[in-house]
Parts: sequence; C-alpha cells; structure tokens
Amino acid sequence: MGDDTQGRAHARRWLGAAVVAGLVVAGAFTLPRLVDDDESRPATASTECVTTADAPAGEISEQAATWVRFCPIADAGATQRVRHPQGVITGDIAAAVAESLWETQVDRPVCAPDEEIAGPTGLFRIEVGLADGRVAELTGDTGCSTRDQVLFSQLETTLLMDAAGTSGPPGALPAPVSCPPRFTTAATNTDGTSAALLVETAASHWRSTVPLLPLSASAADVCAYTGGGRRRELVDQWQVGSPVADSIRAIATTAVRRGAMTDCPVDPGATSYVVVLTDATGTARTLALDPTVCGTLRAATGTPAVDTYLGLALPSVVRAVARSRP
Repeated sequence: MGDDTQGRAHARRWLGAAVVAGLVVAGAFTLPRLVDDDESRPATASTECVTTADAPAGEISEQAATWVRFCPIADAGATQRVRHPQGVITGDIAAAVAESLWETQVDRPVCAPDEEIAGPTGLFRIEVGLADGRVAELTGDTGCSTRDQVLFSQLETTLLMDAAGTSGPPGALPAPVSCPPRFTTAATNTDGTSAALLVETAASHWRSTVPLLPLSASAADVCAYTGGGRRRELVDQWQVGSPVADSIRAIATTAVRRGAMTDCPVDPGATSYVVVLTDATGTARTLALDPTVCGTLRAATGTPAVDTYLGLALPSVVRAVARSRP
C-alpha cells in the first residue's frame, strides 16, 4: 500500500472516530480511541484565520482542503458564541474532515430553533483552507438543531483528539476529589500540562470561546447537594470515567441557553451538582449546575480558572449528570 493510500486510510479511521464521538451531543455515549501515529501531510497554505472568506462554501466539495479550524466571529457577542478548541487540522485528516463537514452541510435546512434549545444562540464559524490558497467557511448555530450540533462536534472532537496526541493514552482514574462544602466552582480546579491550551492570547481574544476543558474528559467527579442557597447540603458523590465523563463535557458545551437569566419558579427540592471534569494530563475544571434555580450553569473557565456564568442548562444536561451515577 502506497504512502498516500495509507495516509487517506488513516485519515478515514480518524474521522470515523470523530464522527461517532460527535454523536455524543445527540445522546450516544461513545468516544474514539486516540490515534497515536500521524501520517498526515503538512499544510500547503497558510493556516491563519482570515477576516473574510474568499471562496464560496461549495468549493469545499470541489477541491481538497489543506487545513480546517474554528475561527472567531467578530460581530457576535460573547454570550452568543459556543466555546470551542483552538488549533488547526492539516493534511489528509483536514481533507477528510472537510469532506465530512460538507456532507453534513449539504441540504441542511435553514435555521429553525429547536423547541428545547430555543433561546440565546450558540454561533460558530469553521474556516476551510483550500488547495488553491483560498478560504471557504461554514457557519452554524448549535441553538438551531441537532444537525448543527453534529456539524460543530465533528470538528471539535477532531481538534480534541489531535491535542491529546502528545499526552499519551489515558491512565487510571484520578483519586476522587474532595467535594466542596459550599456550592462553588473555585475549589476543585487543577492545572496539568494541557492547561496552557486554555490561556487567552493577546493576538486572539478567546475568552468567550475557550473550551470548558482543553482535552476530552477522562474522568468526572459528581458532588450532589440538596437544599438551596446557604442551606445546601452534600448528600452524595461518585466518579465516572470516559466515555460518560466526556459526554457530560460535550453536552454542557452545547445544550445551554447562553447568557439567559432565570425565568422559572424556584425549585428548592431539586438536587444540584458540582461536576469536576479532568483530562488525561490532570487538568481539572469545574461546573456548578443548579436545577433549584432554573438550571443555572457556571464554570471555571480559562487559565487561570475564572468563575463564569454560562446560562441556563437544558434539561438534557441535568439528565446526563444525574444518570451518570454508576
């Protein structure tokens, strides 16, 4: 088998795993194994984001892609943008990813907000570097439909897998965290070697789009509380590994009414959760999910970790956390 054929086969295997992992947002709890070898070709054109795409989206189906990445949306407010990884995919993997993205894009219906997801949007923009040096783009809104969520997750998962390539395979689950006595995102965060991927750079202001965790989550510690406000009491704790842990990370990324404020009756009888997500390098970031007050969701984001209000979590996020108990 020639080098080019091997490269294409490798890219197909990688992409196939990424597509399967993308279905996490639709309720499938399956994630890919990491690919250790890299036979992809180097990019033949710039891999920088551009201000304006200069090729129509249809060109993605007409010529090979040399790179693919998420790019900032300049004219969207911080709460409208869905958080995504930095980085760029190049070579054979980029060509396969672009082809799959286009297949998802073809005949995609005009955005019609999902009844459950409807609310502040989750906008994202994907740029595709073409073989002739031009750049095409695909845009989407995870607040519109499951199909847009899959479009987003195809590239997100590939970028997370690529970033994880230098960290090696996941090891044993970490020691269970000590659940904080109070409801907070500030007490259970750790910086491993991957934490640098969450640093906002001077050149690109990523604070609104930096992901909840720099790599896929290999473990999730869940702390369950009853009561509300200062009367909250820790009543249970459990730990789960991948793929369930990463399904929580994925759904907490997309299934949120971003920036929305409370608009429902207080439910003091509901169980609330602190969820600590940890990746293979030991980087841990924390979510605080409060169904007693409309499912408000906060997260420790960035490096250094900063407590950030994300919005109102959809019921699917609460279900994913509650049902993760072994």
